[in-house]
Amino acid sequence: MDEKLLAKIGLNRYESSVYLTLLKQDSIEASKLSHASKVPIGKIYEVLKALKNYELVEIQPSRPQRYRAVDPKSAFKLMYKRKEEETLNELKILKETFDEIERELCNDSSPQNVETIFWPDRFRNNELNEMVTSSFEKIEQEMCVVIHIKYKPGRSELYDASVSTFSKAYMSLVQRGIKVKILDPGSQLLPSLKELIDSIEDLSFKRDFKDLMEVRILETEYNFTIIDSKITLIDIEDQFNMSRNLGMTRIYNESYAKRFKTKFDELWTNGELFL
Repeated sequence: MDEKLLAKIGLNRYESSVYLTLLKQDSIEASKLSHASKVPIGKIYEVLKALKNYELVEIQPSRPQRYRAVDPKSAFKLMYKRKEEETLNELKILKETFDEIERELCNDSSPQNVETIFWPDRFRNNELNEMVTSSFEKIEQEMCVVIHIKYKPGRSELYDASVSTFSKAYMSLVQRGIKVKILDPGSQLLPSLKELIDSIEDLSFKRDFKDLMEVRILETEYNFTIIDSKITLIDIEDQFNMSRNLGMTRIYNESYAKRFKTKFDELWTNGELFL
């Protein structure tokens, strides 16, 4: 079975490996399970605890304890039901949060123009590059970006695969004279940008570069982008896999953008200079 399927329901690599190994066993001790699943012994109990919380694993009362997989048919039905309830509750809380933000930021006046865009499961061929180019070509003055801590290296394969596209797009903005400010948690974007900057041969452009692009490192739970102090971009997270985004919401409202810019400036003062 492809472990990527289990990743979509929230299991990490170690958890997937242990669960798939248990499905092939009647019951097994933790030490033997560690060897069979190739999960380090120092991690095996943590992984088993997580699988027990998912109700995918049963612990047999023996000495030493033995572990067995719960029947997938019943286990995944219960897991889906629990995820469904959690998601509905999270969506309810999210709706209440958006309502509160709306009241506080806009004095109960909702944005005049809100656009929601959903990503495909996988970008084909040049789709991502075309989408980013299309969005970035409309920027006129400034782009302020806050990148969530979940995008640190290895936490999101989709993001890691897309950094080259975004770093080239940021560089294109600078070449057009657009101001770019980025708060990054230490993601793959940083070495990608540095590589592009080091490859610049135009010395006059290199001299002017620092006036147009600045990158600071900060681990934060915030994740938004402000364009020209007019447009705010907010990601829509997949509630079943928080490392993946379903799409984004564009809010065309200067009052919203102004409030988010205030938050950006607050975070900016705490960032450590990278570029």
